[in-house]
Amino acid sequence: MIIDLEEIKRISKRNEDKNWRFRSYLKMQDDKKIDNLVKPIYQSVIKEINCLECGNCCRVMSPLILDEDIRKLGLELNLSAEEIIEKYTVKDEFNEMGFKEIPCVFLNGNECQVYNNRPEDCKSFPHIHKKGFTTRLIGMIHNSEICPIVFNVFEELKIQCKFR
Repeated sequence: MIIDLEEIKRISKRNEDKNWRFRSYLKMQDDKKIDNLVKPIYQSVIKEINCLECGNCCRVMSPLILDEDIRKLGLELNLSAEEIIEKYTVKDEFNEMGFKEIPCVFLNGNECQVYNNRPEDCKSFPHIHKKGFTTRLIGMIHNSEICPIVFNVFEELKIQCKFR
């Protein structure tokens, strides 16, 4: 199990071409079969990796922010939806809302200061547990460079698929 972020980034960069070939391979496989392979790998990996010891996702990414997230953050921070939007969010080129600041303004050390009311995108990260793993492969390749969980799941999946 590799958890050192610098090593993960170095290996991911070195394996970039292989990861894209693996993506192509996975796209040709049965979705349910891949989901059934990924699920136990993910469950094994998350037993070994504590997100609170990392927090890298909050340092280098901005989650998608939904209206319900704005409402919950407003309750947490005792601010109106308009105040949350103005103070903390920005829209991207696809008109989707994310946080203005990276790293996340709510990150303190490796802990989220709004954890109980954090955005849904944060709650579900790294999105491996969801059905349809093969529909999110571009994100998985990107996230494997920044998240030890994604990296280790992706690498173990290569082994189990006997991908060279």
